[in-house]
Amino acid sequence: MYTNAATPVATLWSVSRELWRHFIAVVLYVSVIEGLDIRYEWKDSAFPLPVIAIMGTVIGLLLGFRTNSCYGRWWEARILWGAIVNDSRTWTRQLMEFTKSAQLDQQTTITRMCHRQIAWCYSLSRSLRGQEATQDLGTLLTEDEISEVRDKHVPNLLLLRQGQELRDLKQQGQLETFELVELEKTLLRLTNAMGGCERIRNTTFPRSYTRIINLLIYLFVICLPFGLVELPWFGLVSTSISFAFAFLMVDRVSIFLQDPFSNRPSDTPTQSLSRTIEINVREMLGETDLPEKRQPVNGILM
Repeated sequence: MYTNAATPVATLWSVSRELWRHFIAVVLYVSVIEGLDIRYEWKDSAFPLPVIAIMGTVIGLLLGFRTNSCYGRWWEARILWGAIVNDSRTWTRQLMEFTKSAQLDQQTTITRMCHRQIAWCYSLSRSLRGQEATQDLGTLLTEDEISEVRDKHVPNLLLLRQGQELRDLKQQGQLETFELVELEKTLLRLTNAMGGCERIRNTTFPRSYTRIINLLIYLFVICLPFGLVELPWFGLVSTSISFAFAFLMVDRVSIFLQDPFSNRPSDTPTQSLSRTIEINVREMLGETDLPEKRQPVNGILM
C-alpha cells in the first residue's frame, strides 16, 4: 500500500500515532522513578544491570524472530501479487494468440474474458481487505453478471465463469486441446495465488507468542530505570525512554507486517497493482481510453 521511497516514513508515522499513549505512560513512569531516586537515593539498591542486559537481549532475539516471520508473510503476499500481474498478462496474450477467428463476435468474447480478468483482480483485492468485492466492477462486467456473483465469493465465481467460457470456445472449435490445457494452467495458477493470499489473511500469528513478548517488554520497561539509577537524571530518562520506545516500535512494526491486507500503510498495494493490470490488459487489447496510474496520497499507495 505504499511506494518504496515512502515506506519508512509512512510506516513509522503510523506506528508512532498508535504508540503515543505508551510513550506518555513510559515518560511518566520513568520520571516518577527518577524523582523518587532523587528523593530517597536508591543508588545503593539498584537492580543488577547485567540481568537487565540479558533480558533485553532475549527480547531482542524474540522480536527479531517474529519480525522476520512477519516480514516473510508480507513478502509472500507481494510475490503472490507479482505472479497475479504476470499471469493476467499471460492470460490476455494466450487468448489473443490461441483463438483462431477474427470475427467480431469472437473478438467481443476475448475482450469480455480479458475484462473479467481485470475485474477478478479488483474483486480479489477488495475481498482480501474485507470490502465490497463488486464496487469496482461496473465498467468491466454486465449488471447481470455482477448480480449473479454479489454477496458470494466473487473472485472464485469469476474464475469459474472464465473456465466455462473456455469450454464454450473449445466446443466452437476456437481452441485446440493443447491450447485449452495451457489456458487452464493459467487459471490454476491464478486460483493458487488467490488461495495463497487468503491463507495469509486468514491465518493469524500465534497470540500466545505476541502476549509473551508484550509481557517481557513491559517487564523490561519496568525494570530498566532501576538498573540505571546511577546515571544522571537526564541520562536515566533519555536512555530508558529510548530503549523502551525502540522495543515497542519494533513490536508494532512486526504486527503491521504480519497482515499485509489490513488497510495499513505497510500493506501490499493490491489496488495499485490491479490498476497496473488493467492498463496493461487494455493496452494489449488495443484500447486507447486507459485509466490513470494510481498516485501515492500522503506517501501511501493503495
